[in-house]
Amino acid sequence: MNIPHDKSSSSPTVIDDSPRLDYEHAAPGGLRGFISPFVHIHPAARRFLWGTFFLGMGWAVFMLLLNLYMRELGHSESFIGRLWSMQSVGTIVMTIPAATLIARFSARWLVVLSTALAAGCYFLLTVVHLPALMVAASVGVGMAAAIPRVVGGPFFMRYTTSTERAHVFSLQFAAMLGAGLFAYFGGGWLHRVAVELLGSVVLAYRALLIGGALSTFIGAVVYLSIPSGVIVDRSQTAATLIQRARNKAPLLFKLTFPFFVIGVGAGLIIPFLNLYFRDRFGMEPLAIGFYYGLVQTSMLVGVLIGPYLARKWGMIRMVVYTEAASLPFMVVLAFSHNLHLAVGAFIMRGALMNMGVPIANNYLMERVGESDRAVANGLAMLAWTSSWALATWVGGALIEHIGYTEPLLVAGGLYLLAAILYFWFFRNEDLRAGGGEGVPVGRLAGS
Repeated sequence: MNIPHDKSSSSPTVIDDSPRLDYEHAAPGGLRGFISPFVHIHPAARRFLWGTFFLGMGWAVFMLLLNLYMRELGHSESFIGRLWSMQSVGTIVMTIPAATLIARFSARWLVVLSTALAAGCYFLLTVVHLPALMVAASVGVGMAAAIPRVVGGPFFMRYTTSTERAHVFSLQFAAMLGAGLFAYFGGGWLHRVAVELLGSVVLAYRALLIGGALSTFIGAVVYLSIPSGVIVDRSQTAATLIQRARNKAPLLFKLTFPFFVIGVGAGLIIPFLNLYFRDRFGMEPLAIGFYYGLVQTSMLVGVLIGPYLARKWGMIRMVVYTEAASLPFMVVLAFSHNLHLAVGAFIMRGALMNMGVPIANNYLMERVGESDRAVANGLAMLAWTSSWALATWVGGALIEHIGYTEPLLVAGGLYLLAAILYFWFFRNEDLRAGGGEGVPVGRLAGS
């Protein structure tokens, strides 16, 4: 079957200061064909990936240490959940404006300024002590983080061929994971060193969190090297984005609602897994960082394998299979009080559940026309972030009152629902990664 795509939009003006390595129709097969897209990606995409790496390192430092820091300051799980929730609220507020801004201003300056703003808000979140100011800083982080995330999808679609696209989306996710690998493996060890040097657990946390803010600022500096110019149709305004969303509402709903469901499940438990290991097993930051690093390693391997599986099975089948395979490990996490079982389940769940994330993002971009990619990317982010915002608030309160078992089980049920929705919505409309736009692989049930 042929899958329609909107080709009606005019191409935006982009100043491209780098030569193009075009091998779209000449990528060899076998192992060389698997490796080639990673080696020959466009220099602009490579620079964006480096910026993503440093931005991701800053985020990972805060993901690992912020909850523990807040607990040392005496804040409850409910307040911690509120901080994460308000960060998501900031992203929600900025998502649609960001989709409009990238049609009017240079992608380079948008990501540079927003990433620098995120660094400043991370710094404030670390050094201020008034709860209201901490919440405001969290909102600022969320608003700033929205722009690189909205820019990323259209940027990579502009600077990649269909052959390499799934690989580059996976590399974007892998850049975040690789950054997390450094942050998680190093964060726990550096915390122990900082405690010895500074003589205070709180000061040690604060110093490392300031380092995370500095890493985010370095990301802004790296983003200065990407090409200048807008990357989507200049005619886009908030009104045109809304009209396009209305015109494609059924497709956009099917593409984005699974993101909403996954966001609810993730928000209930993922921000609190470091506290899960601390509370249930009495683990110290060094051990928590080490196990988070193992998870990042498994996720990194998974997302690099993902494009190969998506070529073999199809994008949707790959997402459905890997999400479903992660569910038994959620059950183990919910009930296990054996550290080795819990850590093994933690590692396998992270690898399997996240393996399909970049493939799902790539599928989203492939299914809509060029003029609709900013709004589709923004709506997917809005769906995920809005559900995460609500769920983190609820999750913190639930964990404070009833523990971790029930939120883990509910999250697993929601992940199962998301996998079923992907299968139901797109069982006849799968695409094979690397095959170009609109290349079907047949019915999910019988191809």
